[in-house]
Amino acid sequence: MRRFTMNRPTLCVSVLVRLWVLMAGLGAGTGVLATDEVQLKTLPLGVSEFRPFQYTSPSGRIVGADTEIIETVLKRIGYKPQFMMQPWPRVQREATRGAFAGLFSLTKTPEREQLYYFSAPINTVKDVFFKRKSLALDWKTLDDLGGLRVSSAAAFGYAAEFRQALIEKRFAEVHEIYDHDPQLRGLHRLASGATDIFICEISVCTDLIKLHTPAFDQIDFSPKSIGPVRTFHIGFSKNWPQAETLRDAFNAELAQQQAKGALRNLYLKYGMDHGLK
Repeated sequence: MRRFTMNRPTLCVSVLVRLWVLMAGLGAGTGVLATDEVQLKTLPLGVSEFRPFQYTSPSGRIVGADTEIIETVLKRIGYKPQFMMQPWPRVQREATRGAFAGLFSLTKTPEREQLYYFSAPINTVKDVFFKRKSLALDWKTLDDLGGLRVSSAAAFGYAAEFRQALIEKRFAEVHEIYDHDPQLRGLHRLASGATDIFICEISVCTDLIKLHTPAFDQIDFSPKSIGPVRTFHIGFSKNWPQAETLRDAFNAELAQQQAKGALRNLYLKYGMDHGLK
């Protein structure tokens, strides 16, 4: 029986064509393959601990809802994020001068918009009052809370109306927390009865209550937002090469991931309250 043979050059071309077709089929409409790490360009990003948005896991890996959203989007457009976990003042300083491509998670202010190209929203931030479950808290304005003792984190950028109430001393007592972990300290003050209400981002303190059960089992919150619900973004440094183009590519892929429900799945994974669907 005669055996059919193919010469070596023809065989090589045939194999290459088949591989190209296979790769094109896998990658059609998906950008860079997430598993093809060789093709990804490293992108340094500054970040600070803010669980459950971004934090260091026991294994040392930086995780969190915003971390996963950003990592997913960047890999789809050809980048491998290198997360640099540092104190927030240093993160801002390094990103501003262009040592990092960007930073997260960031709320918009006119001052910050002079320094960064802001992405579309990746998450929401909602400040509420946490309290002991035994306290019935039904309020419409901050003046309704005048008889209560309030705790807050000294360095946090709360809504203007709350900051004004502090300046005007409209509460019975105010305790500003300068601890390295003000959210945890605020919950401890609530649990001990040292304060009546503590202002905290809803996802952050809800996560801490679950993490430290049963110590905070007697604490819940009033769902009314203190000031408007704000949005979190990644800010791309204006001192990073082609930062605006990078932001635009990020936004385009973020919109696709949001349409597919990927963002919502991550919010649910981290048990977060959110306004983005």
